[in-house]
Amino acid sequence: MTKRLLTTFTIAGACVAAMGQQTPPILPRTAETPKLTPLELPGMPAKNQIIANAPLTAAEAVRIAVAHQPLVAIAKAAADASHGLMLQTQALLGPTVSATASRTEGNIFKQGSQSQSSGGQGSGGQGSGGQGQGSSSDTETQVALSQLIFDFNRTRDMVRQSQAVERAGYRTYDQTLQDVALLAKQDFYAYDQAMQQSKVQEANVQSRQAQVDLTQAQVNAGTGEPVDLVNAKTLAAQGTIAWSQALQAEQVAKVKLATDLGIDPRTPIVMAPSAESDVTLPPDLNSLVDEGLKHRPVVLSAIESLRAAGYGVSVARKNNLPSINFGAGFSTSGVTNPFDSQEGFINLTLNWTLIDSGVTLGKVRQAQAEKTSAAETLRQASLGVIQDVSNAVVAVQAARQQLPVADAEVTDAQEGVRIALGSYKAGVTTFQTVITAQGALVQAQTDKVNATAALATALSTLDHAIGKWPLN
Repeated sequence: MTKRLLTTFTIAGACVAAMGQQTPPILPRTAETPKLTPLELPGMPAKNQIIANAPLTAAEAVRIAVAHQPLVAIAKAAADASHGLMLQTQALLGPTVSATASRTEGNIFKQGSQSQSSGGQGSGGQGSGGQGQGSSSDTETQVALSQLIFDFNRTRDMVRQSQAVERAGYRTYDQTLQDVALLAKQDFYAYDQAMQQSKVQEANVQSRQAQVDLTQAQVNAGTGEPVDLVNAKTLAAQGTIAWSQALQAEQVAKVKLATDLGIDPRTPIVMAPSAESDVTLPPDLNSLVDEGLKHRPVVLSAIESLRAAGYGVSVARKNNLPSINFGAGFSTSGVTNPFDSQEGFINLTLNWTLIDSGVTLGKVRQAQAEKTSAAETLRQASLGVIQDVSNAVVAVQAARQQLPVADAEVTDAQEGVRIALGSYKAGVTTFQTVITAQGALVQAQTDKVNATAALATALSTLDHAIGKWPLN
């Protein structure tokens, strides 16, 4: 009995001793994640002017775009060309005065012959001839005035048509200004959104690295699972790649912003905090649609184009009607003195094409087809404005709803990460809980960045949709 007890105590002591010895940690074979290096753009040449040399706001971005975007200059040139065409057409109603002068120098060649003969046996006759040369000159001057008297208002309709085309051209220019302003704001908020996304990914990398350090310490202490360390390092590498992609997207957004502002894409840009002025949506949302139809330049341009097409039909129908022109003038001519002969004249001219073999009919049909096209273009522009306003209103409402939800999502996700890390350190949960919580936090922060940018973009889009002028 005593021997058995001794054996039992011996075995028990050996077990206790064995339990007291710590199992050496199993260190996994992992790779170190390389550090990111800054992404660099081509440098700005020293001779180039840096336009955006101060912190850039959304309003300043609009002013730079309006001043430097080539699309604005192109639209302005097209509008000015329509103004020049209108001036040419308008001049047809006024008098024209022309002056001409000519000097003619000529040579006159004269040819003559004479013959002499003598009779006699074996005699013959011989003749001789001669040539003479002279010169002549003539000088003529004339001053003439011409004035349209009556053509059944055909020319006046042409002037009205060109005036409507000019107004349409300048409304198109206005639309270009608004489009460029909207694009500048969208690019501004897109660049800001990209920068915020980079910060989210950077913070995620820092959190993942902290998780690597935590799992490494627990593995070293023999209380952690080696697989947790491997997972932590894998997620840290994935986060680094996501951060690198976010940095790339940030640089691409910056280049696009500078390009759409009409400045050198290599220009350094420092962003300043900006936000759109919030608006209160009216109870009757159709009032916004009415405002857009009333103020959007694209609709106003289409209205003027339709008016011009109507005058075009009138001009075509009057193609064969007679016209009466008044003319008066004074002319002189002379050989040595240009005022040897003087003459004044007055005339009335009737122009009337009696048969044109269908030219007028073809012009009328062409003009009517252009009028139909202009009417449908107006209808299409109106539908587009209604669509723009409707989409912008929905976008504003949705962004307003999403922003507080995103705030709550971030708060809850941050609390989830705190609880998961605490539980993991206490050994009451697995590392998978930490992974899930950290992923939820990154998604929540991304949702908040997107919601903030969406609200700013939606408000600027609504201003554009209703035709609000982008600059005060």
